Amino acid sequence: MAAEKADVIIIGAGAIGCAIAYFLSREGVKVIVVEQDSIGAHASGYAPGILNPQVAVPEYLETMLPLTTKSFQLHKELYQQLVAESGIDYYFRQSAILTLAFTRAEAQEIKNKVEMLQQQGFKIRWLNGDAVHLIDSRISPEIIGAAYSEDAGELDSYRYVLALAQAAEKYGAEIRNGRFTGLKRKGARLTAVQLSSGDIACDCTVLAMGPWTGLAASSLDFPVPVRPQKGQTLRVRASGPPFATILAWDTNYITTTRQDALIYHGATHEDAGFDEEPSTAGRDKLIDSLVTMVPSLIGAEVVLQTACLRPLAADGLPIIGEVPGWNGVYLATGHWTKGILLSPVTGRMVTELISGSAASIPTEPFSVSRFNSFRS
Repeated sequence: MAAEKADVIIIGAGAIGCAIAYFLSREGVKVIVVEQDSIGAHASGYAPGILNPQVAVPEYLETMLPLTTKSFQLHKELYQQLVAESGIDYYFRQSAILTLAFTRAEAQEIKNKVEMLQQQGFKIRWLNGDAVHLIDSRISPEIIGAAYSEDAGELDSYRYVLALAQAAEKYGAEIRNGRFTGLKRKGARLTAVQLSSGDIACDCTVLAMGPWTGLAASSLDFPVPVRPQKGQTLRVRASGPPFATILAWDTNYITTTRQDALIYHGATHEDAGFDEEPSTAGRDKLIDSLVTMVPSLIGAEVVLQTACLRPLAADGLPIIGEVPGWNGVYLATGHWTKGILLSPVTGRMVTELISGSAASIPTEPFSVSRFNSFRS
């Protein structure tokens, strides 16, 4: 009996893995997606689904902006198509975002970012406190002002991942449960992916395992400096109308989900290893930031608390590309807090790399080879 074979095996069925499967299978590539748990079971399923293409860190601006803006555009272009292909509405909508300043130092930092982003073509401006309260009077009276941007969006992350998976299956991709254990090679060329259930021969594999991608380093004989960063969120119920915009402050955000009208608030940034359990300390910190931003929410009912692990690369940038020393092994990880936003552009980039077609987005800044110096 002939051994099982696929063109490409993708390890991981989060937003990144399912987006790659979608774009590859649309091109007629025979794809198998292997997931140890279930589709969107980790960060992709718990993410707030806020699509903010702005790059606020000046040193990342030139590198990341082509990626974030292209991916946001792809989200807008894909929505109706994905809903039609999958039959799953994931409630994409364009939104405005208010970035709040409570101190003069925060205000100056945000004003600097506004100027920087205006130069990049973003529809963003500084508003004083009175103008902010005209948008929503529930925002804390303690704010000095806020940046108002029209260039943002929202979606239901879990339903989005399901839509990608369903559409990929429509084009012939197979999604199965399994545990990745290693790789086989002949010289530099990949020959098979090893699973706990047996080997599958393939020409290419993409490791899209989020913060667990680093655990594959022993199979690759190449360092993958990605670590987990824990993020906790709350969903709360409160009276009053939905928030008309996304509210952001420091690393915190507030948004009202369309489908259940719950207020989604997050997120913590914790170095807690692979601990995915929600904590009382995390809940208390989130409640404190929630009522700082909107004091009237002090009586809100906590409906759900979640925690997940984001993949953070050593230099803070995504890792997208072929692994040095291998022919046919690719990484797609390290997207940190922007995995949902960057999933479509990553899917397209990896598809272009595997097919050898012209790159629509430069991949060099995100190449795996930038970590050659990590080799011991």
